[in-house]
Amino acid sequence: MKQRGRRLPPHNDPRVQIRPARDSDAASANDAVNAIAAEKWYLATVDGFSLEETRTFLRKVVDGALPQVLAVVEDEVVGFCDIIPNTAQGFTHVGRLGMGVRSAWRRQGIGRRLLDACLTLARNAGIEKVELEVFTDNLAAARLYESFGFSEEGLKIRGRKLENRYQDVKLMALWL
Repeated sequence: MKQRGRRLPPHNDPRVQIRPARDSDAASANDAVNAIAAEKWYLATVDGFSLEETRTFLRKVVDGALPQVLAVVEDEVVGFCDIIPNTAQGFTHVGRLGMGVRSAWRRQGIGRRLLDACLTLARNAGIEKVELEVFTDNLAAARLYESFGFSEEGLKIRGRKLENRYQDVKLMALWL
C-alpha cells in the first residue's frame, strides 16, 4: 500500500505480541525504556533506570497484577504501557499512565494496541480515572490520547527546560 509515494506501515504486524510483563522481560524492558529516555524529548526521565530498578518495578507490577503490557517482537521489548494506581489515601481511584515505543517501531499502531490493552486491564482492576502528562510538542502522543477520549485538565507552561529548550506539559485524564 502506498500513499503519496510513502509505504504505509502495517497496523497489525503479526510479529508484535501485546502481552503482560514477565520477570524475564526485565533486561529487554530496561533497554527499551533507556533507549527512549536517551532520545530526551518523550519521557520525563532522560537518564533511564538501572536494570535493578527495572527488575524491582516489574516485580511490583507482576506481584500486584498491575495494569501493564509490553509489545514484544521475538523476545525484544519494543514498547510498553502501564497504569500504576496511586496508593495514597483518597487517591486510590486514580492511576498514572506511562508508555513508550522504540523509535524504529513507531507509527505502526503499536502505541494504540498497547494503550487499548492497558486501559482494559485498568478497568478490570477498578481504576476509575487515568491521568498522564505529555509534552505538547509530542503531537502524535497527544493525538493518540485524544482519540481514546482523554481530555486536557491543565497545562504547565514551560514545565520542563532541557538543553536550553522549554517544553509545555499538558495534563490529560480519562474517566473509565
